[in-house]
Amino acid sequence: LDSQVTDSAAASSSWGSGSRIGNGGVNQLPDGRNLKTLYEVLGSAGWARGLVTTTEITHATPAGFAAAVAKRGMGEEIAAQYLERGVEVLLGGGRKHFDPATRKDKRDLYADYKTKGYEVMQTRAELDAAPLDKPWLGTFSDSHLPYTVDQVNDAGLQKAVPTLVEMTDKALKKLGRSQRFILQVEGGR
Repeated sequence: LDSQVTDSAAASSSWGSGSRIGNGGVNQLPDGRNLKTLYEVLGSAGWARGLVTTTEITHATPAGFAAAVAKRGMGEEIAAQYLERGVEVLLGGGRKHFDPATRKDKRDLYADYKTKGYEVMQTRAELDAAPLDKPWLGTFSDSHLPYTVDQVNDAGLQKAVPTLVEMTDKALKKLGRSQRFILQVEGGR
């Protein structure tokens, strides 16, 4: 709405809500009204939903499908909204938005997700062992996941961090058990 060049938050929001918004926000109009997201609509219709990315899971593109905030950098608020909206698969980076040691409000979102029945994962091995009958929260880095070139050349990263292909494959196996699902996958790194 406010530029000839669309940023990723506004672009994702247009996919995620069907409306144009100003750059920098996520599913919020200039007057402060939040738009209903595609994932809210499909969730209320019984669809399973997933977000997979090599960026922080709260980054602009995944957030555009499931959250509504004034600024794309509001990762802590986006992380809480995913829980409120019950998104069944969340895989990417961004531990800092869930961990009480790094959140400004000190809220332990990991504990909150576990209380709601989520399998909380932080390593490739935990993802490999994740049960298919529970919702998933996997944050495999404090911020964005490592670039592929770095991961290929570092045995420690290879052991700890799943690739985009691995996360997508696991998400499809889990979500494919549902009659209807939607999965947003982003190779943001």
